[in-house]
Amino acid sequence: MNPQLSNFIALARWVAAAMVLLGHVGAMIQVPDIMVAPHGPLVYAWWFLTAFSHQAVLIFFVISGFLVGGDVLRKRARAEPFLRDYMINRFARIYIVMVPALAWGFLLDSLGRRIFPHSGIYDAPFFEGVFNLENILGALLQQQTIWTPQAGTNGPLWSLACEIWYYVTFPLLLLPLSSAYSKRFKAAAFAFGALAAIAMSVPKSPFLFGYVVWAGGAAIRLAPRPLIRRAWMSLTIFLATITVVRLAARGALVETHPIVATLADVATASSFANLLLSLRFAGQGGLFSRLGAMHARFSDFSYSLYATHAPLVFFVWAGTGSLIAQDWHKRQPTPLHWGLGVALIAASVAFAYAFSRATEARTPELRGYLRRVLPRRPTRAMASKAEAPV
Repeated sequence: MNPQLSNFIALARWVAAAMVLLGHVGAMIQVPDIMVAPHGPLVYAWWFLTAFSHQAVLIFFVISGFLVGGDVLRKRARAEPFLRDYMINRFARIYIVMVPALAWGFLLDSLGRRIFPHSGIYDAPFFEGVFNLENILGALLQQQTIWTPQAGTNGPLWSLACEIWYYVTFPLLLLPLSSAYSKRFKAAAFAFGALAAIAMSVPKSPFLFGYVVWAGGAAIRLAPRPLIRRAWMSLTIFLATITVVRLAARGALVETHPIVATLADVATASSFANLLLSLRFAGQGGLFSRLGAMHARFSDFSYSLYATHAPLVFFVWAGTGSLIAQDWHKRQPTPLHWGLGVALIAASVAFAYAFSRATEARTPELRGYLRRVLPRRPTRAMASKAEAPV
C-alpha cells in the first residue's frame, strides 16, 4: 500500500474503535433535553459523536475485507498452497485477543453482579440470558448473536463471530480457482464453505449484510481504477454521508421505515469503500501522507480496545446505579458525569494498551508457534513434485 492508504487505515482503525467506546460511555451519560433546550458546543459534539458505534463496525468490516479478503482475491489463482498459513494467521489474530477478553469480561461481570446486585444494569432486559456459562462456549465457537446469545456484557464481540466466518468461508468458496489443491479437496472445501455461509445466514443476525460489506471491501482491491480520483473529494463525500446518516436516520423515521437504516448502512459502507479506493490510487504525497507515528501506535491496540472496554463501562455504570441512583445515567449531566466519563475513557484506553502488550502484540509469536506444531499436509503440487523422478 502507498503511504497515504496505509496511514489512513491506521487512523481509521483506532478512530473506529474509539467511536465504539464513546457509544457505550455515551449511553451512560445522556443529555435528555438535547432537542428542547440550548446547550454548549461540547455537549452537542458529545451527542453527535456518541452515536457512531454501529457505523464504526461497518468501517471495520470494509477495512477487514480490503486487507484480508482482498489478499485472498489476489492469491486466488496462484499455484502455491496458501490455506494453512492463511488460517493460522487469521485464527491467531482473532483468538489471541478474544480468549483473554472473554475471561476479562467474565471476571468483571461476576464481580459487578456480586457487589452491585441492585444497580439495575445487570438485570436490564437487554442483558437477559447473557450470563449463562454456555454462552462463553458459543462465543469461542464464534456463534455469538448468530446461533447463541452474547457472552456477558461484552456485546462488541458479536462482530468477531461474523468476521471469522468471513475469513473461513471466503477462501474456501474461491478455492476451486486455485491449482495448488486436488479436485477432491477443492470440492470438499467449497461445499463446507457454502454450507457454513448458509448456516450462519439462517438466523436473524447481521451476518449476511456484513458479508456483503466485507466482500465489497475485498473487491476494491481488484478494481482497475478509482470512481473518484481525488481523495479529498471522496473524503468529503464520506464525511457528508455519515453526517446526514447521524442527523436523519434515527428515531421515529427508522422505527417507522426500517429500510432507512439499511440504506444508511449501505451509504456509509459504500462511501468509505470509495474513499479507500481513491486512496489506493493516490500518489505518494497528499491528505494522509504526513500522518505521524502516533496513529500507527494507537492502531496497534485498537482491537484490544474494541474487545475489552464494554465490561469495564458496564461495571462503572452499575457502580453509579448502586452507589448514587439507578436512574443516574438518565439525569441531566453534571460535572460528576463528565468527569467520570473522561476518567472512564482514559481508563479503558490505558487498560487496552496494557492488555495488548500481553496479547495483541504477541500475535507474530503465536503464529510462529502454530506453524511449528501444526503439520504441513502435502498438496497435489507437492505430491507430484515428490513423485517426480530424480
